[in-house]
Amino acid sequence: MSTSVRYLRLYLHQPHGGRRAIGYLSEYGDILRVSFDEDYIADDNRPRLSLALEPGEGEDARAVLRAQRDRRVLNQGYRLPTYLSNLLPEGVNRQRLADQRGCATDQEFELLAAAGHDLLGALEVEPANDGVPNDVRHWHTTMGFDVLEPGFVDTPVIDGASLPGVVTKFSAIQEGRRYTVKRHDQAGSFIIKLPTSTHPDLVANEITGYRLCEAQGLDCAQALVVPSADVDLPEAIPFPEVLVVSRFDRGPVGQRIHAEEFAQAMGLEPRHKYGTDLIVDFATALSLLQTYSTRPADIAEFVNRFVAFIGMGNVDAHFKNWALIYPDGRNPRLAPLYDPVCVAAFFPGTDDNTYAHNKAIDKRLRSFTWADLQQLLQVAGIQSHARVLNQAKKFVIKAKKTWPQVLQTAPEPVRLAVMERMAGGVALFD
Repeated sequence: MSTSVRYLRLYLHQPHGGRRAIGYLSEYGDILRVSFDEDYIADDNRPRLSLALEPGEGEDARAVLRAQRDRRVLNQGYRLPTYLSNLLPEGVNRQRLADQRGCATDQEFELLAAAGHDLLGALEVEPANDGVPNDVRHWHTTMGFDVLEPGFVDTPVIDGASLPGVVTKFSAIQEGRRYTVKRHDQAGSFIIKLPTSTHPDLVANEITGYRLCEAQGLDCAQALVVPSADVDLPEAIPFPEVLVVSRFDRGPVGQRIHAEEFAQAMGLEPRHKYGTDLIVDFATALSLLQTYSTRPADIAEFVNRFVAFIGMGNVDAHFKNWALIYPDGRNPRLAPLYDPVCVAAFFPGTDDNTYAHNKAIDKRLRSFTWADLQQLLQVAGIQSHARVLNQAKKFVIKAKKTWPQVLQTAPEPVRLAVMERMAGGVALFD
């Protein structure tokens, strides 16, 4: 084990400009801990980093922020505390960031440091190689660890970014009509998503998902398909088009707007992003909305999205694909819809082991009834749940009228998958 302790400084960008230092992340051996600044903790109007770190108001919230060994601020095994760990990418995006940094994919402190200038939301992370307060430096020694000297942390990699998710994607800015991932360390305002050799129609699939949701009046992230020639990527790709999605956590001139995934707000580790019980987990998410959202319409919006995803075969809508946004830095509301992929269109012709987890979710969602949805709303404690349920039923009636027109230009596997579901393939659309 290394005998040095290393530090990162945590900042939150403010809604009206500037950024505020809020704490430190320290690493000693395989132990990682967040220490929040006392002036941040004491401020009742502080910008909120995560609902999971403030499970209440007043002293209840401050107790977690001041905690010494709470798992929400401390973790071992080289893994970051849950909120920060969820900021890191998965799959090929994680490997690419690790390669840029020259570290292993399980070195989460290094990965966060590498992408510190471009993270989800308003958080920014920089090395803190000097000037660390004594109370932060001494924490590890008070816990019985023999810390001999401060360690050095390298600066973020050039144009490094961390975009949660598995599908190959890049953070980009727009220069004229072109999009480029060479941002000169400017935080990206767009996400560039690529097809794959396995699913070359992935872009067409996802844009169809956006069009289906937009036709229903759902609040969607802005997405469009652009020629690959209009995007400056690190290397040439064998696909004619890519998907460009405007980031809802960025303002019109690149301001950082804080946001967090429901996985973060619910305290779910990345490997538990699917939850364990469909009704209980989604009821928990709805309950958070009812308690904290500044927009009452978010409850019906959330339920209608849930119903839409069942109807369109988006059976990968785990809790890293739902988010909250904090326009004023403190109070959340439901973020725009994103990643509406018809995963069910990938199932035909595959063996039982391919997409096994998604197929299991699909089986459960196909049998999900209006009685199940009513139970979900009741478990969540939703006020006027009968009204919300009735709105969802009207949503289905409208979808059956509007979606066939949208599907006329969809990839054939998507059109067949959604039409089969609308024809009674799922209980809610029967």
